[in-house]
Amino acid sequence: MISLTHRFAVFLAFVLAVAHLAVAETSGRISGTVQDATGAVIAGAHVTVTNSETGVSRESSTDARGAYVFTNLPVGHYDVTIENAGFRPYRRTGIVLDVDNSLLVDAALEVGTANEEVRVQENAVEVDTSDTQLGEVISGKKITAVPLNGRSYTDLLALQPGVAPATSLSSDTQQDVGVSALSPSGGLNPGTISINGQREFANAFIVNGSDTEEDVNSGTAIIPNLDSIAEFRILTGSFNAEFGEYSGGQINVVTKSGTNEFHGNAFEFLRNTVLDAKNFFSPTRGTFQQNQFGGTFGGPLVRKKLFFFVDYQGT
Repeated sequence: MISLTHRFAVFLAFVLAVAHLAVAETSGRISGTVQDATGAVIAGAHVTVTNSETGVSRESSTDARGAYVFTNLPVGHYDVTIENAGFRPYRRTGIVLDVDNSLLVDAALEVGTANEEVRVQENAVEVDTSDTQLGEVISGKKITAVPLNGRSYTDLLALQPGVAPATSLSSDTQQDVGVSALSPSGGLNPGTISINGQREFANAFIVNGSDTEEDVNSGTAIIPNLDSIAEFRILTGSFNAEFGEYSGGQINVVTKSGTNEFHGNAFEFLRNTVLDAKNFFSPTRGTFQQNQFGGTFGGPLVRKKLFFFVDYQGT
């Protein structure tokens, strides 16, 4: 008989394995070169990258060319610290890393002691100079700042250049498996759009590294609660090698995670006949009642190591 504890351990190992496999699609990369004041590269410099929200750090050293790289970093805000004997420590703060983003953080160390730290505050606007991908990042704050009828992030896809809210599907369409075209997302916008003139079948939808493409109708089968989305990115061209199968666009959604501080929110959006005005040509008001309610909550299970985040939305 397998104990409950053993079952839980197996389940937890499976979840962690799946989460590890998903990192490649939900992460970014920070790399750079370390030099001295004369422009000579510094080999063996100690480099630390720290997520300022979770406190999780990763360490590395520069190679013979003075280069370092950190891959598969979760999206978030980071600080980079570089130290080497005989030089003043270099610290760069406020680095914003988005999904599928590659940032170059080069540093020039100055001669000095360990007590004389050089601190650089990162600019608010990041420029990705190492990727050829075309696409815009829409943050969670932007998503919740605009009124959306139905609270679906897919309503914002057409804001990207090259994206048109057009579809070849209709209620009479018969797909290759012999079924009618139905929305896999219920009453929400499934995201069947045209990117750079291609059909909706050419687009990929990814949520936290998992393919959520609904194969019959070519929309997304999963639309996360708006308040749970950290950001999403629409790649419209020149994809990196990690992307394949789809030639139209890559819509990559990343949900929020827990941090070292407990945080959350609650919401309710009400639409009711009492609040409506009647149509000018109608003698009465049409009956319509809709409530969308829910919330989010996240925090640490083990500070700087293990975190949780949950969300709920009801209609």
